[in-house]
Amino acid sequence: MIEFPTVLDDLMMAQQPILKRTKEIFGYELLFRGKDSLNANISDGEEATSQVLVNLCIGITKLESQLRKPFFINMTTELMLSDAFFPIDPDTVYIEILESQKLTPEFFTALKNWRAAGYRFALDDYQFDENYQALLPWVSIVKIDVLLTPPSEHIEQIKELKSRGLILLAEKVENAAMFELCKQLGFDLFQGYFLQRPELIKGKRIDSATHGAIELVNALQNKDISIEAITDLVAKNPKLSYQLLRILNSPVCGVSKTVTSIREAIIFLGLVQLKKWALLITITSSTKQPQSLLKILLTRGRCCQLLAESKQSTLADSAFMVGMMSGIDAVFNLEKSIVLEQIALDKSLLAAILKQSGELGGYLKQTLSCEEQDWNKIQSMTPAERTTLNRAFLDAMLWADDVVRSIN
Repeated sequence: MIEFPTVLDDLMMAQQPILKRTKEIFGYELLFRGKDSLNANISDGEEATSQVLVNLCIGITKLESQLRKPFFINMTTELMLSDAFFPIDPDTVYIEILESQKLTPEFFTALKNWRAAGYRFALDDYQFDENYQALLPWVSIVKIDVLLTPPSEHIEQIKELKSRGLILLAEKVENAAMFELCKQLGFDLFQGYFLQRPELIKGKRIDSATHGAIELVNALQNKDISIEAITDLVAKNPKLSYQLLRILNSPVCGVSKTVTSIREAIIFLGLVQLKKWALLITITSSTKQPQSLLKILLTRGRCCQLLAESKQSTLADSAFMVGMMSGIDAVFNLEKSIVLEQIALDKSLLAAILKQSGELGGYLKQTLSCEEQDWNKIQSMTPAERTTLNRAFLDAMLWADDVVRSIN
């Protein structure tokens, strides 16, 4: 696992992608909790708030150098009004202001100073309250909770915001229908669980490219499969063959070899590693799903694997497979049971995916609690479990970004 500053041991962090209209990743919202993971607020005044921020920035700076995407970070009033050192490049961050922010002359003076330093702002949870119109000239992005504030009931106000040149971000987008509606109304950015909740389509025909992906993944479940048989399957897919050779030169793989054949590449990687890479590559090359979904599933799989490794479990590779396959329904836009029927997974893996049961299901359950920001479940963990989960999730997020760059 990547060595993060020890201060992060006591800070839980989850990240949620913010997507463009094309479903490409625009940035990430970082959500922090301290030792009391249910309470995101710092109540000990300016000194405590400033100290927490500086601590967080140690980790954020390291993440920024790897992910190269803008971060959205909530800011307390105390911090906004303080002279705290903020060691983050203004181009890499959007500071979020809650609509419930108390608007005082001191606050607007602080806004002016932060803007002069180059920082950009997003107004969070905007509900078209006229009292907060004064904030609009200071922000670049307006975030609207589409569950709390249905956009279909505020069409004219949305048009007015667009006329100001503001970027509109739809929060809590939980299904494809809402995503399409928000696109039609002019929203530019989107945040929510809609990628993990695909439209249910019973009996949808699986196309030939998808069938080939399933064929290879299925073959790799056979412990007795030969190198020759796998070589034949890989050789049928020129793109897969090329990508495997690229992987051998990737620092993510950790193996730097020159090979003269697909068979040599497979031998150098080994069947265990090939099983992982084949799943990743065939998923990304055989479907039209965006990279953002692949990164979510990569992060999920890697986090499950790291949690297993932290317990010195012999099931670490299976944990990776469980994490990845837990979102296979979103990849193929099919019901999970239909897709899993096509793949020869062990019963224990199926139970972990479908019921979150057993040792493997436990790793998946912990990973999802971080991914979905379920602070009630996180709070029920021991401090040691929370620390391990936090580090595993951060490490997995960075690893996923590296992997996507390696296979494209």
